[in-house]
Amino acid sequence: MEWKSWASLPLTQREQLPRQPGIYIVVDAEEQIWYVGKSVNLNARWNGKGHHRYKQLSRTNNKRSYRIHWQTFPANQLSEKEQQYIDLFKPHLNYSQVKTYVKKAIQPNEEISRLFKVLNKKTMLFPDIRSVVLGFYKEIDEDGEASLEEYICIVVAVNLSDHDGSILNSCKKSLSRKGNSLKGCWKLYKSDCGVDDPARQPVTIHVFISGNIVYEFVCCFNLIEKLKEHRSNLHYIEIANQRVLALRDTNILYSLTVHDGHFDFRSEDYLRYRAPDLRSVLQLMPEISGA
Repeated sequence: MEWKSWASLPLTQREQLPRQPGIYIVVDAEEQIWYVGKSVNLNARWNGKGHHRYKQLSRTNNKRSYRIHWQTFPANQLSEKEQQYIDLFKPHLNYSQVKTYVKKAIQPNEEISRLFKVLNKKTMLFPDIRSVVLGFYKEIDEDGEASLEEYICIVVAVNLSDHDGSILNSCKKSLSRKGNSLKGCWKLYKSDCGVDDPARQPVTIHVFISGNIVYEFVCCFNLIEKLKEHRSNLHYIEIANQRVLALRDTNILYSLTVHDGHFDFRSEDYLRYRAPDLRSVLQLMPEISGA
């Protein structure tokens, strides 16, 4: 076992390999040899994630604690030496194909579950109420095939930080190649809040569509602060496999939203307009618990 006398480094310190030609052997903590290779520049061969076996090895490195042992040889001897050590040790990875792992595409129900998990996680910045499911209403609209379909619209109050962070990041992800499975899930909903005045700018709301359920994420910091004074009206329910905070009695919503006098519509204007239609999401259980 002459390789035991060779110089070695942990896999995580591969950037310290010498810039010289040589043979390298990848060995785990139990001295099982996994791979034998050659390179005219050992450092360049293992630099970063360049080695074709690096990703495969790194996935199990915490369990096996790989080390790279090496010995320098003249460049004209590398092929002969490599084959000699492969024949001697018969390393598993030298006789197997490189595995490629394709990440499973995120499905809409998984993404909405992830968002609710984030929106209900307590942090130092949000130690108390972070978001609240205000209620739901039903709406009939055309689907992609121009047929009429009934949609359940769930209204969620979120703070500015989460709106401009988690919500907008998910929107951007749906437009990228990695988020192709979410394409079409995010839409912008514009509402005139029931006022027929073309001079006023409508309020814009980001909505996430999963099947026949539409999640409206309304940014309204003031309302969330006011709801802290009505804790007895808040309770936890399960939506999309997540435990979320919800409003028990939607009748108080109108009194908690006040028009701020701005020329353009604001989120609270939309909630005042929508309040008479909202019903407690308790009426949807268990329909949306695992949506």
